Amino acid sequence: MGSNPTLCTLQEPQNFLSYLLTKTTLERGTIKRRVRALKSLAVHVDLFVSDSVVEFLNKCTWKNGTKNIVLLAYRDWLRMYGLPELKLRKFHVVQQLPFIPLESELDALISGSRFRLACFLELLKETGIRPIEAWRLEWKDFDVVQKTVNVRTAKHGNPRILPVTERFLNMLGGFGKRDDLVFSPSGSSDRFSIELDHFTRNFTKQRKRLADKLKSPRLGQISLYTFRHWKATMTYLKTRDIFFVKEMLGHTRIENTLKYVHVANAISIDQGNYSCKVARSIEEATALIESGFEYVTEIDGLRFFRKRK
Repeated sequence: MGSNPTLCTLQEPQNFLSYLLTKTTLERGTIKRRVRALKSLAVHVDLFVSDSVVEFLNKCTWKNGTKNIVLLAYRDWLRMYGLPELKLRKFHVVQQLPFIPLESELDALISGSRFRLACFLELLKETGIRPIEAWRLEWKDFDVVQKTVNVRTAKHGNPRILPVTERFLNMLGGFGKRDDLVFSPSGSSDRFSIELDHFTRNFTKQRKRLADKLKSPRLGQISLYTFRHWKATMTYLKTRDIFFVKEMLGHTRIENTLKYVHVANAISIDQGNYSCKVARSIEEATALIESGFEYVTEIDGLRFFRKRK
């Protein structure tokens, strides 16, 4: 084959990107991750020497989840050159339960963010949809009369229609419509990936700024996906209906939803983080429920409600 080309050359990443775009049915986000993963691998080893790749992956300190992404990318690269497939099992990934912040911490992050990002985060908090699902939303997906959003699926999940609040719709009304996409600054599908990367970096910067300003390191643990974890956990705490949570999240397998049962049960043991309110009339009870309080019990004709701080 002569002198072996490496991925470190300027042309090779583009070749691999073109191969994935034309020869696979992977999502664009997955393709970008695999190209980045292979470029990182090529810094350390000669890609044409499979034994060196195996040795590096077995010895390096990368997390096993990262190693698996690199492994998938390398297998695609071998197929591109028609080389023998690498015989190596996936690395075992230890499942970790998600970090669940307080609602007040999510609200602090939302209120401290710039307008477009704040609206995006409010939607994630209210619906629990995936960040990529929110980024793909078009204006036609929102029904301001019914106060709903029509969520198209991602990650082979199920589509669903979810309620949104008047608060969110008022925030959304402050946008000027640009083409089809709601949260994209240009509204152009051609710039979808580039603008999403910029949007994510902007979130990370604003999160760090707020965490430093409020001296709250817990804010630094909140990712865009944390809003989904929080919504799922809080919804299960309120409903105790795992199938309802499954449908809300768009999961196709109940196993993906069950982790929130464990998280919710652990949280419910801690009784010190609740605000308590008493309703003396139907109107007061209705107002409390609409503001997120859940009914606990009734004593002497008074209805008691609680809500996590």
